[in-house]
Amino acid sequence: MPYLIPVIFVLLYLLVRKVWFHLRKIRTVAGIEKISLCVFQPDLFLPEVRVLYKYYFQGGVYFGSGYMLLSDFLDHEEYEIYRNLDGLPVLETGDFQIVSEERIEHFLSIRYPSIIVFIDPVEPFHSLIDCLNTKSMGVPT
Repeated sequence: MPYLIPVIFVLLYLLVRKVWFHLRKIRTVAGIEKISLCVFQPDLFLPEVRVLYKYYFQGGVYFGSGYMLLSDFLDHEEYEIYRNLDGLPVLETGDFQIVSEERIEHFLSIRYPSIIVFIDPVEPFHSLIDCLNTKSMGVPT
């Protein structure tokens, strides 16, 4: 019983710390720089893609990376990804058949040109992908 009070304090501290860190996070838009297919050698494609992104915060430019499901980019449609006889990746979804990793990256980045990330204002180089954003980022001229 005397150990119960310190354990409660530790658990309460961890809960308050988690809530505090979550509340101070800021949502911001980040532009997608590169999308890479995740391949488990020799020919197994994983159902996720690696996303490299760039965002601006308080006069600085920051870069980050993370993983997202390929089905998120395809609006949860059914898809098939495999290598053809030439060794190039092929993405089939609906009526589309896209060959080569560069064209797949271009197709995915046209559908979703940016993402929304959570950043920590104290350490803005720490970021976490939240969701995809259908709007593109642009600078008015």
